[in-house]
Amino acid sequence: MAAKNWFAGIRTIDVRLIAAAGAALLLIGGVMWTIPTTPDSNSFTFDPPRRDFSGARAIEINKPVQGKIVDGSDIDYYRISSGAGGRFYIHVRNESGTLAPALDIYDATKKLIDEKLGPDDELVAQPNTIYYIQVSGQRNTTGQYTLTVKQSADPL
Repeated sequence: MAAKNWFAGIRTIDVRLIAAAGAALLLIGGVMWTIPTTPDSNSFTFDPPRRDFSGARAIEINKPVQGKIVDGSDIDYYRISSGAGGRFYIHVRNESGTLAPALDIYDATKKLIDEKLGPDDELVAQPNTIYYIQVSGQRNTTGQYTLTVKQSADPL
């Protein structure tokens, strides 16, 4: 039986379909309203120089360097030279309270050799070799940090 008017036609639609359409509209509206109002959404600065191996910042052993993970996709790369080789200790000191740091270490050929979901890692380095350290935030966390690479007194 055909509906006599527009309102009568809507009344014959299953209530679950109406609820699903309403939920979808609320979800889309909520996302569109939330994303533009997140902190720093209008003042984001893309820092391209340290987002890949070619722009890795050279750091020295035993000299702390400060950095900042600004969003969930941000990754900072650093380059160290092993000198005489030996055991190196890598530490990320969290300066923000919101960052959950992750460390990845790559060799000179940019092959991943170690990864840690945490602020500390250790590297047994070959003499006169370049290594790359990648600092990122776990689960899209952000914040300021200080990276320090120390060498043990006795090379292995």
